[in-house]
Amino acid sequence: MKTSILVCATVLLLCQGALAQTADDDVNQGLADLGARDLAGANASFAQALSLNPDHENANALYAITRLLVLPDQPAGSNFLTHIGFPAAGRNLYAWSSMPPKDTNGLLLAPSGVNAGEFTAQLRTNVLPAVSGAIHNLSLITDTNFNLYLTASETAMTDVTLDYGDLKMIQAGLYASEYFIYTLNAQNLDAQLSDLRALYTGRTLSAGQMLADYPQLFTFATTNDLQAARAAFTNAVDCYMTASAFIRNRPPGEVRLFNYDKVSAPEEGDFRLTLQDLENSLLLGPQILAVDSNLYVDMTPQFDDSTSWRSLLPTFDGNAVELGSLPDETFGGAVYGLSLGDVERALGKKLTMLPVGRAPVFLSGDALGITFATLSGHDYVLEVSTNLVDWQITTNFMATDSDSTLVDVPAAGTSKCFYRLRDDSGFMAFSGVVLDQTAGLPIAGAQIYSDWDGTTALSDANGQFYLLTSIPSSSGGDQLSISAAGYGTVVNYYYGSGPVSGLQIYLSVPPPNDNFANRTVLTGSTVSTNGNNAGASLESGDPYPVNYGKSVWFTWTAPTSGIYTFSLNSSSQYPVLAVFTGSQLSSLSLVNSGFFNKSGSLNINATGGQIYQIGIDDQWASSGGGGTYTLSIAP
Repeated sequence: MKTSILVCATVLLLCQGALAQTADDDVNQGLADLGARDLAGANASFAQALSLNPDHENANALYAITRLLVLPDQPAGSNFLTHIGFPAAGRNLYAWSSMPPKDTNGLLLAPSGVNAGEFTAQLRTNVLPAVSGAIHNLSLITDTNFNLYLTASETAMTDVTLDYGDLKMIQAGLYASEYFIYTLNAQNLDAQLSDLRALYTGRTLSAGQMLADYPQLFTFATTNDLQAARAAFTNAVDCYMTASAFIRNRPPGEVRLFNYDKVSAPEEGDFRLTLQDLENSLLLGPQILAVDSNLYVDMTPQFDDSTSWRSLLPTFDGNAVELGSLPDETFGGAVYGLSLGDVERALGKKLTMLPVGRAPVFLSGDALGITFATLSGHDYVLEVSTNLVDWQITTNFMATDSDSTLVDVPAAGTSKCFYRLRDDSGFMAFSGVVLDQTAGLPIAGAQIYSDWDGTTALSDANGQFYLLTSIPSSSGGDQLSISAAGYGTVVNYYYGSGPVSGLQIYLSVPPPNDNFANRTVLTGSTVSTNGNNAGASLESGDPYPVNYGKSVWFTWTAPTSGIYTFSLNSSSQYPVLAVFTGSQLSSLSLVNSGFFNKSGSLNINATGGQIYQIGIDDQWASSGGGGTYTLSIAP
């Protein structure tokens, strides 16, 4: 009897040894298949190993990975790829080249009869079971000392060692994929791809059009998976926490698939805190967000059937969101502490936010109060029209709140007015008034020209103007040229990071000696003359150093030979004085010049009977410049 028991025990031990060895053999065969780029063979070998030893950790780790990698080659995955237009040729995961066809513009062609909901169905029916199976495989690996070394030939990339922390991180990602699939499957995505493509190619694709054409889009298709989504989310968080703790506590210098990064550690720490707050909200109710104590979060509403995605959407006008139309800034009770303005500002970073007006309110006299929903920090222009064709700018401003109320007094005799608010944020804009330098009166019809992008605007009857350029506000400014009939051109650089308002630009009548051909004649050995070069302009061919843009000209013949002193006193800060010989602007020869601070003088050794050309300019001509001056010549 004892002998029989001993024989049976010996046979059982030998069988167990043979079993373990056989599973190891299958794992080694699978690794060889990976080296040979045979994913299907490798997957089959790892599955065979698990059929012999379900707890084999290496087999579980490798099967979890390969069961996902072979999905495109399995019938369900392969048929779906064919259905959505991927050619059969080129479906090699190691060198994938299969791509759906495109039109001549490079736009993907939508396969006929394919509904967006089919993608969700494919995920739910065929991908999800493989993901859940991979999660199960990884859950069987409990040894925290687990290590699996893979060579570069086996990974088709580089040598890598996977440890317990890597597997928990992969498992967290798989749980997150489960959560995503369950959540997506709950939503109605019933929209034909061909219809969406037709909208796009017809240049009519917009969020508003899509929602109008598909009234059930983003409503609940089923609520059966919501609790499964909740469990998947909780499991994803728990696995991530385990993986993160393991990876952060590895010995220094140990390199694995996922590694600790000191630079990104603070962000990862905030991410962990946020995940923990979200998970706790499912167990304990709303939680104060650790990374922002002004916010409360609660994941519970996401997993009940009270709030569909569509019920949270604002109103769209084309692809623009109508300001003030967001139905619930708490997103169904998921987050508290955000104002409507907070949410709209966040949306405004990615979407066009459309200001929406309310009915005007009659104020005292004939004034109207017009209120628009606006985005704080955005730059707006209010326009008015009596016929919806011709629009006039009444004011421009930067909004400081989610509502902006403006006051306008319609012109006498106006029976009706229409108002619209235009958002000019993100671009350089300039507004102000153009005035006559001498009389101080407004100049109508003055042209304001952007030297950088060529946009123009004209001043109105009151001299007011508004110029919107295509130059990004981040550029810091723009150079403008302001001109009007009968006036000299002002060229100036204006600094700013958006709208530059309140400008007062003065234009002056050009001085008679603005151009070289009309230079003023000076005579005598002792000369003094006054003038103003504020309205002067740059003439083509003006030589250095009188080529800043405010040049005026004189001609003087030296009565006798000798040293002569040329003195200049100016109201401008940095005037320029230069003396030349020659009779043509293009061929003048510089004799002497001076750059002064308000005033200064220079000497020349003149030759009797020699004609000298004298130029006055201003170093700050590009910032306005010019002014009154007194020029003197004395021996």
